[in-house]
Amino acid sequence: MKLKHLLKDVSHKKIYGIDEIEFKNISVDSRNIKNGDLFVAIRGFKSDGHDFVGEAVSSGASSLIVQKKVNVPPSVTQVIVDDTRKALPVLCRNFYKDPTESFTLIGVTGTNGKTTTCYIIDSILRSAGKKTSMITTVESFIDGEKVNFDRTTPESADLNDFFNKSRYKKIDCACMEVSSHSIDLHRIDYLKFDYLIFTNLSQDHLDYHRDMESYFYAKKQLFLKEKRNIYHGSKAVINIDDSYGRDIYNTTDLEKISYSLEPGRADIWPANIKSSVSGIEMTLNTSRGLSFDVSSPLCGYFNVYNILSAAGVCIDIGVNESTIKRGINSMRGVKGRFEKVYCGGKFTVIIDYAHTPEGLKNVLETAAGILPPGGKLINVFGCGGDRDKVKRKLMGRVSGRYADYTIVTSDNPRSEEPDSIIDMIERGIKNSGRGTYSCETDRKKAIFKALDMAGENDIVIIAGKGHENYQEFKDHKITFCDLEVVKEWAGKEK
Repeated sequence: MKLKHLLKDVSHKKIYGIDEIEFKNISVDSRNIKNGDLFVAIRGFKSDGHDFVGEAVSSGASSLIVQKKVNVPPSVTQVIVDDTRKALPVLCRNFYKDPTESFTLIGVTGTNGKTTTCYIIDSILRSAGKKTSMITTVESFIDGEKVNFDRTTPESADLNDFFNKSRYKKIDCACMEVSSHSIDLHRIDYLKFDYLIFTNLSQDHLDYHRDMESYFYAKKQLFLKEKRNIYHGSKAVINIDDSYGRDIYNTTDLEKISYSLEPGRADIWPANIKSSVSGIEMTLNTSRGLSFDVSSPLCGYFNVYNILSAAGVCIDIGVNESTIKRGINSMRGVKGRFEKVYCGGKFTVIIDYAHTPEGLKNVLETAAGILPPGGKLINVFGCGGDRDKVKRKLMGRVSGRYADYTIVTSDNPRSEEPDSIIDMIERGIKNSGRGTYSCETDRKKAIFKALDMAGENDIVIIAGKGHENYQEFKDHKITFCDLEVVKEWAGKEK
C-alpha cells in the first residue's frame, strides 16, 4: 500500500519525504520491523517509541508516523501527527480495510465476568455450527487455532491483524473482552461492534483512572451516541441489577436487551436456580415468551449473570433453544475462573482470578453457599504491586468477613515490597471484626499451608492470579502457577 492512501482521514501536520512510498506492514514494536515496514512511534507508560526509531530504521522501516521530527536518513519518510496513539487505529482501519465488517463482532466490557461470558458465547455459537474467533485475557484463537499476543490488551495493529486473519478464515462471529484501558488508549477505535455487553462495575484500575467516575466513563463511552462513529454497535446487552448498568440502560441510543435476577424485571431472567459444587441448574425466561431449562458445570450466582448475558446475545443472533442449552452445558469452565481442582476428594480447592473487592466477595460468597456441613472456608490471596492501593484494605475486610481463615500472601509485588502490601491487606482483616488469619510472604508456602490445614468438607480458595503462570517482582519474573503448586502438594501427599 502507498503511504498517501494510508493517510486517508488522518490529520497530519507535515510530511518529510514522499507519500508515494510503498510499505508492507504496520508495527509499533521496533523489534518486529522488517524491510519496507511502517513504524508508528507510540508514547507508552514505561517507554517512548520515539526512542526506538533508530532501531526501526536499522531494521528496514521505510516510513515513520511520529509526533516530532526525528533524526533519520532523508530516504525515510516521516509523517508528523499530533497524537500517534489516536492516529494508529485510523491507519490500521485503512491498511486492513475494515476487517470487522465481515462478521458479527461482540464486545464484552465491565469489571468482572468478561472472560467467562466470552467463553459461554463462543461455546453456544460453536454448538450452532458457526466458525468463531475469540480474544480474552486467558487465551485467544481463530477458528480453533491459538493466537498469542504480547500483552493482555492488544494494540490496534495487533487487533486489526487478528481480525483480518479471522476474515480470511471466513469466521461468522468474534467475541472479545473490552477493557477500560483498551478504550481509553484508543486500541479498539474503529472496530465495528455489533453487540456490546455490560456485565457490572466495581472498584478496579483506580491507579490508572484515578476515581470511579473516570473508570465508569471509560466503559460508558462504548454505549454513547456521540461515540457511535468510533465504536459502531447496534445492540446493547445490559445487567440492570448493577447501578452503573442502569445508568447505561437509561442513556444509550442502542437497541437494548436487559438481564436481571429479578423475575419479570428485564428482557431475560432466571427462575428455580439451584447452585452446588457440581454446577448450576435454572430456568431461563425471556419477555418474548421463551422459557427453557439450562444446566451448567459453572458455579455461583455471578455465573448466572454470565449465562444470562451470553444467552441474550445468542437468542438475538437467532440460535435456537436446544443449541443454547447444549452450548451452555458444554462450557466446562475457564482456566483460573472458579476452577475446581481435584485434591484427593477430602476437600475442594478452587483457583480464581478474583483481584477486586467485589470479585473476591462473589467468589467467597459462592464458596460459602456450596460449603458442606461442618466445612471451613480457607482463603489464600494477595494484591498486586504498583496498582490501586485502596482496594488492598477493602479486600482484606472482605476476606475477614467471609472466610473462616485467611492466609495473606504475595501476588505480583512488582516494584513494591511484598510485606508492605501484606500490611495494608492485614489492616482490612483486622477491621472486619471477625476472621482468623496469618501472613506468609512466600506464595508457594502459603498455598501449602492452606492445603496442609484443610480438613474434610473444607474449601480452599486460592485467589488473585488465576490463569497466570508467572510472578512478577521488582527486577525479575519467575515461573509460578497456582494450579501447578496445588498439583505438587497433591503429589507429595500420595
